[in-house]
Amino acid sequence: MFARYREILALPGAAAFFWWGLIARVQMGMTGLATFMLVQIEYNSYSTAGAVLAATSIGYAILAPQMSRLIDNFGQSRVLRPAFAVGIAARVVLVVAALSHAPTWVLFCVAPFFAVTGSQSTLTRARWAHIVPNKHALNTAFSLESSLEEVLFIAGPAIATILATAVASWLPSVIAASTLLVGGYVFLSLRDTEPPARRADAGTVPLTMAPVIDGYYHRVGISDLPPSRPRRYRNPLKGHLLVTTPALVITSIIFATQGALFASVDASTVAFADEMGHKRLSGVVLAVFALGSLIGGLTYGARVWTGSLASRLLWGVSTAGVGAALFQLAPNLVVLAALMFATGIVIAPTMAVGDGVVHALIPRSRVTEGMAWTRVGLDMGVAAGAWLAGSLIDRGSAADGFSVTAVAGLAGLVIMFASWRYLRRTRAYDEVVAREVIVAI
Repeated sequence: MFARYREILALPGAAAFFWWGLIARVQMGMTGLATFMLVQIEYNSYSTAGAVLAATSIGYAILAPQMSRLIDNFGQSRVLRPAFAVGIAARVVLVVAALSHAPTWVLFCVAPFFAVTGSQSTLTRARWAHIVPNKHALNTAFSLESSLEEVLFIAGPAIATILATAVASWLPSVIAASTLLVGGYVFLSLRDTEPPARRADAGTVPLTMAPVIDGYYHRVGISDLPPSRPRRYRNPLKGHLLVTTPALVITSIIFATQGALFASVDASTVAFADEMGHKRLSGVVLAVFALGSLIGGLTYGARVWTGSLASRLLWGVSTAGVGAALFQLAPNLVVLAALMFATGIVIAPTMAVGDGVVHALIPRSRVTEGMAWTRVGLDMGVAAGAWLAGSLIDRGSAADGFSVTAVAGLAGLVIMFASWRYLRRTRAYDEVVAREVIVAI
């Protein structure tokens, strides 16, 4: 089962950027609920906590695509070394402000600056797309990424909840900032596997369109064409990925529904455990969710799939939607954990398939930007889900928060069913890299 994972990690430099990138992404799983718990405990308000988390997510939605475009143009290390410093400083300032019970407007002003660090999940995926030899290896790499990343997204909140309630409200936020500091800067120091900046490698030209979005990903070849100059658009919307690639818009919207599902599950599980008199056990329940996602993701990536990416995305989103709709019916934490484990099995595979769709749709030179848009969708969903769930929990109960989970899951199901045929017909982007032919004299 693990042979395919060993193969991709044996690629030169792969293990180093994967593990250090994973350490840098610990904060991705912890920051959301760490921020939520910090504000909720210090200000004693679910709605305020949800609003601050929403401000963070909106910041990612606005800034992450711009940071990703800069990364594609100038390279990961050049852009992110100063950006990481700003993002880490913003996290520290938010902790200090919350502990000193500063006015809430201070929190709202600081929280969006978390986003200047960009989306770390797109950085490692861009490196995998740069070094792997074929689509099957890329499928395995994306599955490994999604499996462990979803564990971070689900186990991170669990750990944050336990630490915030049992130790100190500020501790999860400090741990999140520390992992970004250490893992992030070591990751950026690994230059051998860093994708070339677009402006330094402007010879990428569109060549043809492959028959389906699940078609074979041709390796970047060598052509005898002279290097072409990058096309510049006077209309700022002309050539924009969201304009030229409608399927990317659909995929980003689907990711938004999943983001709302994740955020509302986190807040509602904490509230439900609190109602049951076992608030600290909410972390255990969320960890069970993570375990299901890990098992599903690793199993998915260990085999070669022949069905189309669109069909696999349909099955994943549909199963997650149906499972999420059942959470609010759970009478106790044990039943809730069982339902979340079963639903979690499809979470990581669904994210991996979504990444595969995006990778098939866009040119290699814009892969960071393209994947950033799905993370924008995810972050916007998290913002909406956290705010709605927090507000409804404050006014009612955990069941009201789980209703947001159900609506988000079913919305994803409806959107996926409506767009499935279109995605099935969408052709993949293929390209070669034009380079000068060196003739020995």
